Amino acid sequence: MIPRKKKTKTVVLPDGQLLKMRLLPWIRTEKGCVWLASLAIGRSKRQINDWMDRRKKRSVAKLDKSLNGTLGLKPQIIAMRQVRQWADELPKGESIALRCESTVPDKQFRVWKKWFTKREDIRWEISEEHKSFFFYKSML
Repeated sequence: MIPRKKKTKTVVLPDGQLLKMRLLPWIRTEKGCVWLASLAIGRSKRQINDWMDRRKKRSVAKLDKSLNGTLGLKPQIIAMRQVRQWADELPKGESIALRCESTVPDKQFRVWKKWFTKREDIRWEISEEHKSFFFYKSML
């Protein structure tokens, strides 16, 4: 099986906060891998890394209360563009999963669902039950 390494991208937002996006190999399959994409917005790298690694700290509790920092939807759009770029780079037969894991998953799901149905040219499967999105890069 081909070794897979996680991919990360950090963007400094105009208000000084950091947006960190990552793509992790989540589930290995016979024909490839399912990648899990996630994002977080915070004041420091340490705060974001603690939240992504599920550590129990006070700074992590602050991130659990916020959906998108103070900039509204701009960070979500930046993240969606990065996920689209990662989807283009995927080898055939692999896929990306996005789960709504914010403090307000219903709101995040509505925003992303609207984005995927109106603006994405590639085909994403939307799961209302699991509040998640799935893209498979076909072998054809």
